[in-house]
Amino acid sequence: METILAKGDYPEIGYKRAMGVIQLHKAYGAERLDNACKRALQADAVSYMRIRNILKNNLDKSSLFYRDLEEDKSHIPDHGNIRGASAYR
Repeated sequence: METILAKGDYPEIGYKRAMGVIQLHKAYGAERLDNACKRALQADAVSYMRIRNILKNNLDKSSLFYRDLEEDKSHIPDHGNIRGASAYR
């Protein structure tokens, strides 16, 4: 909601868009709405239309999405010879 409210030029427009997103829970449920919002945030594409399209196309249920939501796993393998950021100060 913060992102939607911050994007609008006028507070009233942002408020209407935020209320539209909240109203989507009636048709799709709170859990699906939450997952759609997470996906939109992850893609840096937060808007009412994007969230509605994610829900409409069932992209919030996509298995690819859930793999992306897993805990942040480092792409660097654990090894005793790898230095962290503190070694470069």
